[in-house]
Amino acid sequence: MDPRGSACFVVFAAAAAASPGAGDGSPAPRRRPLPEEGTADDHPAQQRRVIPISLHRTSSLDDTPFDYEINKIKGYWTEIRSAKICYLYGQGRMLALTILKRAKDAIGLASTIMTGAQLRAQTPSEISLNTIDQTVRMYVSTFVKTAEDTYHRKVDKATVLSFLCALQGLAAVSRILFEDALASVRSIQPDYSPKRDVEAINRNYQQEIQCLINKFGEASTTEALEILHCTVNDLAQKVSSYVTIMTTLRTSTLAHVPGRTIASCDAAPPDDRQN
Repeated sequence: MDPRGSACFVVFAAAAAASPGAGDGSPAPRRRPLPEEGTADDHPAQQRRVIPISLHRTSSLDDTPFDYEINKIKGYWTEIRSAKICYLYGQGRMLALTILKRAKDAIGLASTIMTGAQLRAQTPSEISLNTIDQTVRMYVSTFVKTAEDTYHRKVDKATVLSFLCALQGLAAVSRILFEDALASVRSIQPDYSPKRDVEAINRNYQQEIQCLINKFGEASTTEALEILHCTVNDLAQKVSSYVTIMTTLRTSTLAHVPGRTIASCDAAPPDDRQN
């Protein structure tokens, strides 16, 4: 018997106990900076020449990142929803489906971040694509682990908190990418400012997210179960909205690279990467 059994299964076991038909088994209806690589300090030769900014998409990463992970979670979701998994029913099944859906959506968000990150300013101090990729993959592995634990009935409070923190990590990556792009543009246009109040957006986001995290973290097991569905959904939606804002701001910021536009860049053939 799994020594973690009673603790790990607490989420779905408690949910099942509260569900109609449980007795007879019948179914019921903060910024974390990324390590910077490839800076001018690391390459003294680059300090001795002026490097013009060029905006282009790199093709060093897959066009559709994380398809395997997304499809894996889709398989878990389909099995549970189709009632092939006999040990989940009632509220337990609904909670499992919620967590799986949000894990899949989170990986989709990670894919969006990686796709957008391929739009580069090509400045010496720009965060390397490999650093971004490694960081995002770390969070994706947490999303996959959450889905696996859900499928195998190993979800506990710590699992959910780890998932929520990984979601916050994605938001932090999107913010750092935007700030990196802003620094690149300001190196040639010092007076440039985004049209939105980014500090206010960050402040409101942090307050809302921290409130959700603290409330869930401080809740008892019974209370955590009661607010699990709303916590996971609310935080996932807030992170998705925030990442969308940061990604949009980054794209519009990079559009100010001299001599290039986002449209002309996107329409250019793969080898047309210079001004």
